[in-house]
Amino acid sequence: MRDPRGHYLETFCEVDLSAFGRNIERIRNWVSGRDIMLAVKANAYGHGVVPICREAAIHNVNRFGVATLVEGVELRDADIEGEIVILTPPTLEQVPSVVYHDLSPNVVNRQLAEAISAEAVKGSKTIKIHIEIDTGMGRTGMMWFDAVGEIYAISRLPGIRIEGVFSHFPVADSTQKSDVEFTRIQLERFSRVVKTLERGGLKIPTIHISNSAGLLAHPIFGNCVRPGILAYGLYPSESVRHSVEVEPVMSLRTRVVQLRDMDIGSSIGYGRTFVVKKPMRVAVIRAGYGDGLRRALSNRGEVLIRGKKHPIVGRVSMDTTIVQADEEVRLDDEVVIIGKQNGERISADDHARWTHTINYEILTGISERVRRVYVKDGKVVEVK
Repeated sequence: MRDPRGHYLETFCEVDLSAFGRNIERIRNWVSGRDIMLAVKANAYGHGVVPICREAAIHNVNRFGVATLVEGVELRDADIEGEIVILTPPTLEQVPSVVYHDLSPNVVNRQLAEAISAEAVKGSKTIKIHIEIDTGMGRTGMMWFDAVGEIYAISRLPGIRIEGVFSHFPVADSTQKSDVEFTRIQLERFSRVVKTLERGGLKIPTIHISNSAGLLAHPIFGNCVRPGILAYGLYPSESVRHSVEVEPVMSLRTRVVQLRDMDIGSSIGYGRTFVVKKPMRVAVIRAGYGDGLRRALSNRGEVLIRGKKHPIVGRVSMDTTIVQADEEVRLDDEVVIIGKQNGERISADDHARWTHTINYEILTGISERVRRVYVKDGKVVEVK
């Protein structure tokens, strides 16, 4: 694989835009026509935010959820249209930039709302805002039992329009009875706030609470959903029922850069954590924790070479990793770290299990020095 300058890419991510598009359509069919606000935080979960948003727009997704002002500005600078919602509250000093770039901030108190209002009026603008209701996440937002009065007060401020109210589930991906009950209570609390606002004459255009786990495993309340991990072809947990069939969008690949025959007693890697007990052949691959191959994979993970699984031996280094090889492995062979090869697969879920974390962290942990190669209908359409 080569980049646009002709440089050979020994380590890269392949992002299948066709698979991503199919995932979006399957989610849309499942949520019965509700609007989709695609979560594209953290560089679209490591997939590359601008190409993902452009492809999503082709599939009539016109709302994007980011985490920071910088992420929102990046999309505006790339001429991404539609609504860009900053899902975590901005700081007061960021308000002028939020207004200038026509971003939709998460407003969690009246002080922030008043600052946005003043800046919008100064610029003769009307800014859409979304107000977060804390129904049990315990992170950001207005407490559900205090929210109604605050929202009414904010609705009277000039220069802003309350476009949406939303909340977030902490345990929607769990099937434990107590967690299922807690999610039900959250839905009830959120519904109570929305219905109270409506009875008081305040009709909010966009109501959203369902993340990937929420839309898969619980009743959907509101007219908008916020899929994240599901859109990228993975499930939020093994316990959540796989009601929507999706396919992984990204694979991580590299090459064998050296083959070595190691004698008994030889040690491999930092810390000498692997000592050869019988003559063995190893392959050095050009990827390490600087690329997103987590150090916790040392002496426990696997990669695919020629359709076979080969265990990692020794510690994962910053730029290279060593795997056990057989006689079939050749210099420059393709190595699949995450993805499919000759009918075999290693998934981000496998990496999460090996390293005792979650698939979200595996995807977002792939370094930006790893080039993203975008493929659509089997053809390379972009390299970033």
